[in-house]
Amino acid sequence: MKITRRQFLKGSAMVGAYLAVGAGGTLFNPRTGHAFAISPAIAKFATPLRSFGVDIPILAPNTTAYTGVDYYEVTAGVFRENITGAAGWNTRLYGYQGTGVSPSGQTALGAAIVARKGTPVRIKFNNNLPASHIIPFDGTIAMPGVPAAQLQNRIAVHLHGGLVPWVSDGGPFHWFSPGGAVKGASYVNWLPNGTNILTNDYYYPNNQSARLMWYHDHAIGTTRTSAYAGLATGYLVTDAFDDIVSGTNPGYYAYGLGEILVFQDKVFWDPAIDPNYAVAPGGGGITGALIGDLWYPYIYEKQIWKLAAGNNAKKGALLPVPSAVAEFFGDTMLANGHVYPYKAVANGTTTGTYRFRLLNACNARFLNLSFVQEDPLVPGEPLLGKNGLPVAAPVDVWQIGTEGGFLNSYVQLFAAGVPSFITPLLLGPAERADILVDFSKCPAGNVILYNDAQAPYPAGNPMFDWFFGVKGVIAGSGPNTRTIMQFRVGAAGAVPGRSFVLPTFNQLPNPVLSTTPDAVNGGLKLGYPPGSTVNFNGETFTYVPTTQELTLNEAFDLYGRLEQLVGTNVLNPITGVGFGRAYLDPPTEVVKYKTIQIWNIYNLTADAHPMHFHLFNVMVLRRRPFRVNQFNGIPIWTGLGVGPDPNETGWKETVKMYPGTCTTVAVLVEDPMPAALYPRDANGRPTVTVNGAFTGTVPVSPRLTSMGITGDEYVWHCHILEHEEHDMMRPLVGGQ
Repeated sequence: MKITRRQFLKGSAMVGAYLAVGAGGTLFNPRTGHAFAISPAIAKFATPLRSFGVDIPILAPNTTAYTGVDYYEVTAGVFRENITGAAGWNTRLYGYQGTGVSPSGQTALGAAIVARKGTPVRIKFNNNLPASHIIPFDGTIAMPGVPAAQLQNRIAVHLHGGLVPWVSDGGPFHWFSPGGAVKGASYVNWLPNGTNILTNDYYYPNNQSARLMWYHDHAIGTTRTSAYAGLATGYLVTDAFDDIVSGTNPGYYAYGLGEILVFQDKVFWDPAIDPNYAVAPGGGGITGALIGDLWYPYIYEKQIWKLAAGNNAKKGALLPVPSAVAEFFGDTMLANGHVYPYKAVANGTTTGTYRFRLLNACNARFLNLSFVQEDPLVPGEPLLGKNGLPVAAPVDVWQIGTEGGFLNSYVQLFAAGVPSFITPLLLGPAERADILVDFSKCPAGNVILYNDAQAPYPAGNPMFDWFFGVKGVIAGSGPNTRTIMQFRVGAAGAVPGRSFVLPTFNQLPNPVLSTTPDAVNGGLKLGYPPGSTVNFNGETFTYVPTTQELTLNEAFDLYGRLEQLVGTNVLNPITGVGFGRAYLDPPTEVVKYKTIQIWNIYNLTADAHPMHFHLFNVMVLRRRPFRVNQFNGIPIWTGLGVGPDPNETGWKETVKMYPGTCTTVAVLVEDPMPAALYPRDANGRPTVTVNGAFTGTVPVSPRLTSMGITGDEYVWHCHILEHEEHDMMRPLVGGQ
């Protein structure tokens, strides 16, 4: 069957339109509904990098409230902070803060948590969001069961990468309004407090490998806007090996952290560029917006994103204002919550190697990262070689972990700046990389962390690529999506790194399933016969012989807007059209704890999708090309598959899935609350003992029960947040 694919304007036309206005102007007239605002110039590399545990608060746990549990109280609220360095700009943000922290003490990415493997964390989340969102809000995408009065100020907190009971997973229907007066269909009070009153406190066992995770909003209909507004921060699980790797030096090596680097792209509002953004009601913007506040598209650009054939620009399509957009790409890069920061690093042979934990927290932008030399004659910009490309900085880079924890052995990404394989540090939204960077070969001077990934990835559109050389972009200033941050090598005041002994990383404590080459399909296959019992990491798993066949799809919503969908390889039985299914359609992905499955996921769209799995980790086995336009549920292969990239050979929970490719993953379904640690009640449900006196029982999902399904409610979805909510997300049902 024919598959709908995104139809962008031809690149030359887009570039021509962009060059006609340059930075600091609008591409189209916002009053007529065709605008993409562009941030004003903001100086690059003018402020130091903010570090977790130093400038970004790491919460201190209450260790006495509950026996054997680290306890926190966290509130989601609104505040203002200067995150651009521009004088007089205090950007309005959402964020988390711990109890006892005043609003003036709140900061971007604040309320991070460092947990210890094996020590549970319990959190009470409070909602103090304003009634009206600080980002233009579209209520036309699917938000069933949400009262109009609570459309915009709901929260549901997801620990991204956590092996947690479903009732603490923070799924899309686990939302609650300020004060908890209105709740989503999956909200359940289940965990007793000290006086045996049931609460909706979140409970994280932390019985998983050490890793960088993050917690962020996941409420249905508001994830893309609330995460962009600031409801996201780090959550790190450490173990004894982390202590060895990172040491206990003062500064960013405390807590076994290394240096966490969180990357985001945003747009900052300038009234001279889009004066209508603050016009209300009916203008689609934000009443009371100030210069430097966050800007987000509020018009569906018919010149950028395709509409259904019967609802196109020539026929005067009537779209809601504000309107959900297909993707959001900011024009200004942030690291650790501030625009274009710098960091001083040492280049001594015993002090020049640093551990960085990277997180791509952009809504939709992929990042293809490298380290390049700064041009001494054009400060703030990369030095270009005779081929017109940035000159690599002579750094050595090794990767030791992913979002699934440590790799089984280290992988060299760059040798003296030369990549070891194609796109060695390509991160889709939500992907993480734990890396070592050695600056000891670099002379004193500046090195730029550089990004050249296309947006959207991989085809790209010049409209979303900002760099010096494009008309109107000023040297040393944003907008710029290629230069992210600056390293000042050999600069005074550098916190010294250390000399790592790489053989230490040859056998990291995070085993993987056995694999062998697959001569039939290409790539890898598991080294066990399907249907067998597998003893792995001290536990017994059943290898399910049936393969899940799944698809990634594009279609159009009721307004004719482009939307993305997850489906199976069987036509939707409700509509009879296409393979894609809405989130609210009956679940098709059901897993049992302590099993291993194989999933084939066929990408029928024009984009790469970073697919994120709640509940479990996966191993990439292969990516195999097929004929998209002839896919009828059974693939016609066009070649053998290839195995994972060298730095994908460990556990993953967010996987890049490329257009026209079937990505095959092995799924390890661990029990988030094993019976050895959490005894079962008479119905076989896990229980939690609180202070030795009270017992909380993990219930089955009431939302699934209303559908006639008994089980635990998780989800899997694309982590391009605009795709996730519109509607590239499906239920994932777990069971004993």
